[in-house]
Amino acid sequence: MELEKEFVQLSTKFLFLNCGTQLADYRNEINTLLNELNGLNYRAARISDVRAPVRLVESFVNIPPQEDTLVVKACFLIKSLVSRQKILFPEAVVQSVLEWLRKCLERRFYQVASEVLTTMPLLFRQCKNIAQFYEFFISNNGILINILADPDYRRVERRQPSTTCLDHCNTSELYAAALLSIESILVCSETTPEALEPYLPTVGNAVLDLIFKVRSESFLESSFYGLVASAMNCFRIVVELDTTGDWTNAQLGRLIGVGKAFMMYGIPDVVKLLPQRVPVSQQGIPEPQHIPMSKGGRVAKKRKTRAHPRGKKGATGASRTSGGNGQEKQLLPNGQSNRLPYSESSIVLEWVSPAKPSSGCNLTSDSDFSENEATSSREQIERHRVAKLRQSALVLIGTLAQHVEKRVMFGYWHALFPDETRSTGTVSLLNCVLRDPSSKCRIAAIQATSFLLHKSKPFLIQAESSKKPQVSFTPFSVTLGNMIIEMYAMLTQALAAESDLTVLTQLLKGLTVFIQATPFHRLHAGIATRFVRIVRPWVAHRDSTIKVAALMVMGFLISVPNMTEEIASLVGIRRLEQAPTGKEARSKPIIKALNLQVDHEEEEEEEALDEPENETGEIAEDTQTSNVEESYGYDTSGPGMSWLLQVALENLGVNGVASSVMTVRMECLQVLCVMTGHYSLLGDYLLLVAQALVNAFSDPAAEIKLYAGRVLDLLGHAINTSLLLKDTIDVEEINGALNFWLTIVPIVTGQIQDVDLIPSVRSVCCDALGNIGVHVFEKLPRDRQLALISLLTGCTFDEDSAVASAAARALSVYILFPSLRDDVCYVENTVEAILRLMKDPNLTARIKTSWSLGNVTDSLVLNLHHHAPSETDPSVEYRLKISDDLLRCILESAMVSANDNDKVRSNAVRTIGNVLHLLRTQHLEQPTWGSLWQEAIERLVQNVSNASGVTVKVKWNACYALGSMLKNEASYSADKARWQRCVFPALSDAVIHSPNFKVRINAAHALSVVSKRAHYGATFFHTTWVALLQALEQSDNLVDYLEYKRRDTLQEQLCLSLAHFLRLATREDIAPMAAALLPLYDAVRANWMRVVNRILPEKSVALMESYHLLVKQREGRSGGVDSVPESAWNLLVKCFECTDQSSQVE
Repeated sequence: MELEKEFVQLSTKFLFLNCGTQLADYRNEINTLLNELNGLNYRAARISDVRAPVRLVESFVNIPPQEDTLVVKACFLIKSLVSRQKILFPEAVVQSVLEWLRKCLERRFYQVASEVLTTMPLLFRQCKNIAQFYEFFISNNGILINILADPDYRRVERRQPSTTCLDHCNTSELYAAALLSIESILVCSETTPEALEPYLPTVGNAVLDLIFKVRSESFLESSFYGLVASAMNCFRIVVELDTTGDWTNAQLGRLIGVGKAFMMYGIPDVVKLLPQRVPVSQQGIPEPQHIPMSKGGRVAKKRKTRAHPRGKKGATGASRTSGGNGQEKQLLPNGQSNRLPYSESSIVLEWVSPAKPSSGCNLTSDSDFSENEATSSREQIERHRVAKLRQSALVLIGTLAQHVEKRVMFGYWHALFPDETRSTGTVSLLNCVLRDPSSKCRIAAIQATSFLLHKSKPFLIQAESSKKPQVSFTPFSVTLGNMIIEMYAMLTQALAAESDLTVLTQLLKGLTVFIQATPFHRLHAGIATRFVRIVRPWVAHRDSTIKVAALMVMGFLISVPNMTEEIASLVGIRRLEQAPTGKEARSKPIIKALNLQVDHEEEEEEEALDEPENETGEIAEDTQTSNVEESYGYDTSGPGMSWLLQVALENLGVNGVASSVMTVRMECLQVLCVMTGHYSLLGDYLLLVAQALVNAFSDPAAEIKLYAGRVLDLLGHAINTSLLLKDTIDVEEINGALNFWLTIVPIVTGQIQDVDLIPSVRSVCCDALGNIGVHVFEKLPRDRQLALISLLTGCTFDEDSAVASAAARALSVYILFPSLRDDVCYVENTVEAILRLMKDPNLTARIKTSWSLGNVTDSLVLNLHHHAPSETDPSVEYRLKISDDLLRCILESAMVSANDNDKVRSNAVRTIGNVLHLLRTQHLEQPTWGSLWQEAIERLVQNVSNASGVTVKVKWNACYALGSMLKNEASYSADKARWQRCVFPALSDAVIHSPNFKVRINAAHALSVVSKRAHYGATFFHTTWVALLQALEQSDNLVDYLEYKRRDTLQEQLCLSLAHFLRLATREDIAPMAAALLPLYDAVRANWMRVVNRILPEKSVALMESYHLLVKQREGRSGGVDSVPESAWNLLVKCFECTDQSSQVE
């Protein structure tokens, strides 16, 4: 109270004297009062009534600008009140005082500049309309910009170089004050950057030029540290607010040079660098390589990376959850849960506090240290200041990595990451991690590294280790590989040396980012072994955050594509299995499901007798793996359970007590998720996994239930795929799978029936039941089968669309099962449920149900061919298992969906194609079917057209659907002339002009499925032939380099389609076919021979057959005059000859 009483007395006197024209008469008294007010100890107590300080500061505007002494003392008092008493002023007072300070600068610049410019930042923070000051302070002719360019710009006479003082301030103080004001303007404008954007290049260039010209010798060390840290923060904000990125890209080399110069500043044995522009790598920056997605097994949905919003500072690190002991902030939307963890898109990178300023109130000024100077040693303050400088430089590097295009930033990696020539004094990000004494700086360096590595996989995929001894020329790929190896060595060293748990957590999370981007299969073995040795004990660490991060590292390691024997041995995978790809993965399980018969136990046992050969092969592989393990010196405890699986199960309550920390349990479930991609890890321990899932489903936390549902969904798919792809049926494996499902089904059905559960848990459980598999389902007791069907059928009426659509999807999968595929009632009930859900307003539900409808019609087509009429009695025709009315409803629903979202369309056009394939002549003779038929074809043609604007997936599915329609012989009994006029031209245009080669492939295939020459009509046989020739001639022209991988497949399909036309051609077709071929002969001939020489033998039969038929037709000419010129025969025979391979086959 003593402070407040004295302050009120003095301020009252000041207000009485500082009014109107009396100031000139009482200048000395006012000066004395300001001295006494500034002499009060504002740290000792708080002024409770803020009205007195507000009135006092408001009266300062009466001080004439020319009274520089009074202005300086008034500024000092404002700083004391704001920084120590935390006084907040009304907006009107702030505006008037800022305007007064601006006038003071204009009138007595050098006398008041230092104090005014250090006072303004405190007021800028409280100013709501700071944009009004942009023009005066930071425009091209702004006062702050001019100070940074030339502190003497306001002097009439230039001072001598030896002069250091500018009246009351020297050059270094002026620079620091001006830069602090610029920083405050930028910080206060971060939330509303639109008005600031035109000034950003001016500000950025001015600060950059200053940092490049100032030298530390001209400053006190503390002033220099504050100046550089303030400049770094300015750069950070300018980069974040530069929405176009033009200025950032133009100045990128200089910005990185500044960051590199100061990111290890002050560390012993590190040479102090001067800021200098970093050039782009002298070796050409490679184009990012396309990384093909694995087609084997189930392609799970992936969570999208949460973009870091401009100007928004996060408080969490690189993780999928909220961290150590917290709970997941928000459950993923219904039906959109990430079913496959540890992918690049599952990584969320945000700055960890306090690596980055979290609010506009944290400015880089010496006031941070003023409170501690009485109690802290000067050395501590000095260390704190220089650490803050290094931290700001590292944050700048990380911000650049966030906002600059990856391809551009990759060109500067050579300046930030080490190579094999590094030393302890080398300035690099990872040397910061190893050598910086400040934990905040180490965290900032780790995160900057993580931002650089995130999404760098397309560039790092080119790295490799040299397989030759040292040579004079080192390829870029080997240089890149050496850099990666050195980075792993430094990260491993940091892991071994780090004792701070917060830093260690960030190190582990940074390692996960690096792992997912590393092409281990192209580098020397041993990289993973070194860091796994350190990380493995931490999966049992007492700190849950470290435990979760260590589990994440192992999860990312398991999920790497192209897994090496080294990694397999480290995690306990006894054999690496190559997942089927392409058509094998899609068709083989479906065909096996159709061919499977119920209760053929004897047949299964007979097939199981063939297993000893497989076991021998497995023993050989295990021996090879053990040799690899021995060479790396790593023990995986023999052929038993993987140590990582054991840890995961123990944390989930199997053979131990479940972890009490929810994030640990969630991470263990994530590890089980990724293990489903390597089924051999789990195949022998299904009952233990089932027990872990039962425990997880019994957990009160909904997040745990959701993750357990994901595990069950993926594991069910893995079990089913493993059984379907085996050539011999393993009775023991089927019984193991059956016991697994018998254990898990009761609790899963209980979760689905619990209407109080969140819908995402119930929907993922329905999805999981859809993966139960044909082998297991057929061995379930009949009452269990009926219970599952009844439950799922009831769920299709659920109020939540995600649950209903997931249940419909599971029912659509069951249609292929032997016990249900001929059940007319089941098929129709399922179709009716799907049609009802197709009208749901929720897009996610419509996407899933459109897939289900496509799956149902797929099964009807497969059943049609499975029960195809025999050659001996072709009159016996398979009868569809659903009514004509329901079939028409399917077609009408699919036609409506063909105008929906592209993800719905892609399935809708597939359904339309299937229905058109199923229709028979008696359908098309009915008037209602005739118009619907024509409209359906037009809808498919619209989606094939290049002008439709739909995604390529819709287009290639539409091409495939037209092919299905063209296979139906009944199509040609209808008004074929009408639909031919739109179908054949649309496919011909797609096969020539579509930029996507997969669309061209499907279009070419569709054009070649027509079984008879007459079906092409009078004109379209020739026009289609011309289109296929042009497509083959243009197949070498790559518009998009990413299409290169499909070029060979396209050329192969085009040649097969041309061969089909040669087989169907009549003598009358030969001359026009040859005439169309003549101008394209060289390109067609070259591509034909290329395909002939590389095509698989089983496919080459079609090419050779067409050639032999052509030769036979030529030799079969009658003795009379042939209407076909000899030159036409010669041209076709010579172009499409297959003598090289035909001789081998013969």
